[in-house]
Amino acid sequence: MKAAQEQRAATVGAHLRQARRARNLSLADVAQATSISASFLSLVEKDKSDITIGRLVRLIDFYGISISDILPGAVSTGYPEVVTPEERRLLHSPAEGIDVYLLTQDTRHQMMPLYLEVEPGAQLAEPGQHAGEEWVIVVEGELRLELDGTPPRVLKAGDTAYYPAERPHHFANNSKTTLLKLICVDTPPTM
Repeated sequence: MKAAQEQRAATVGAHLRQARRARNLSLADVAQATSISASFLSLVEKDKSDITIGRLVRLIDFYGISISDILPGAVSTGYPEVVTPEERRLLHSPAEGIDVYLLTQDTRHQMMPLYLEVEPGAQLAEPGQHAGEEWVIVVEGELRLELDGTPPRVLKAGDTAYYPAERPHHFANNSKTTLLKLICVDTPPTM
């Protein structure tokens, strides 16, 4: 399953290039608006470089698109919307050591549930910050959660956290040996 998902994730760059070209923007235009260098954007669009989740979210916001617009996969056919583990759409961030799986067929709903796997010692490259609220539950491992203005907290399996997502927040796997698995729900969808 992992190899097929990684192969699908390699098309993110082509989708980003298509979104840029559809808006008649140059790489320099996008670089200036997002604070991501034009040379780096070019590498990502050609699938010659990985992109961190934070940078990808900035591009998605700038283009006014959704993560489901750039990840291949099923389109919602009605309710109940069922997504099997094999159908989950993967956002793979090897630079951060994080895999993010969409738990719905698209992100055009009131909330966006995600399943994350964070390699031992890995963390987000930059804090998240977006409109709305966020809820997480640790399924396995230990999550170090840093919320701006509060001391860092370590959440263990079964622990949950709920917070305003406008406050910068940061995820890290607190363990150097164990994979962290968690479910995160954003409302409204952030990607």
